[in-house]
Order: sequence, then structure tokens, then C-alpha cells
Amino acid sequence: MTLPAPARDVLILGIGNPLMGDDGVGIRAAEALARSELPEGVTVQEAGLPGWGLPSWLEGRSRVILVDAVQMDAAPGAWKRFRFGDLRLALEDSSLSLHAPGLACGLALTEALNLLPEDLTLYGVQPAQIAAGESLSAEVSACLPELVQTILSDL
Repeated sequence: MTLPAPARDVLILGIGNPLMGDDGVGIRAAEALARSELPEGVTVQEAGLPGWGLPSWLEGRSRVILVDAVQMDAAPGAWKRFRFGDLRLALEDSSLSLHAPGLACGLALTEALNLLPEDLTLYGVQPAQIAAGESLSAEVSACLPELVQTILSDL
């Protein structure tokens, strides 16, 4: 007897302010992912700037993929995949996120409330510019197709 595979419960959460240039990369990635053919059980949402509300987005989920602009001291448009264990190293560094209260604060609160998903991944993108405007920089725009394709292959 073969048991049915468990239903997927994957949330992809785009984070950022689309009115502040490259800070909106998480939202733009979520928009692109939402237009893609996603496996059953995968949901894409735009969280904006969740801050202290992040636990409510993550509660009850088994797997969450976050996409956000992250200060990594890398070349603009560079992106990196972080596991939650990697993030623990940076939680004390409030510069992880460009929002206030930032992603690090939201994740710390989520962990303190014991609401973390079993599997948490962050795709962080190094911004070139955080300034008023809806356009992404050329460097961040150029990285989006590869980033989105990598996230899709990670599902």
C-alpha cells in the first residue's frame, strides 16, 4: 500500500516597498512568480513591509520562501539563498533588512513565538538604490529572471 504524498504547503512571500526602487524587488519577484505555472499547494503573496506582523504570515506553514532586498555588501543585483540557520548569524545585525522594524526583528519575534515553519528560506537581493520611485535599477532588474527561475526550481 502506498500512502499519498502529503499536500504541499509552500508560501512564497515577496517583501518590500515597491515605491522605493530596489526595495520592491521582493514584490516584483512575487509578481513574476504569480504569473508562472506553480505546483499545486504553492501560494505566492505580497507582504509589503510585514515587520512585527511577520509571524501571522508564517504561522501554520510548513515551508516558506521569503524574497527581499538585503544588505549583503555585494554587487548590486547579486542574490543569495539563505537558510534559517544562516539567518541566525545575522539576526543580531539590524542591517539585514532595509525595513523598520525589519525582517530580522520579524523573524526573531516569529522564533520567540515558536511559529517558525519547518523550512524557511530567504532569497536576498543586493539593492543598488533605495529611493522614491517604482522602477528597479538595471542591475536588480537584470537579476530577476534568474532569481525567479531558481526559486521555481527550488519548489
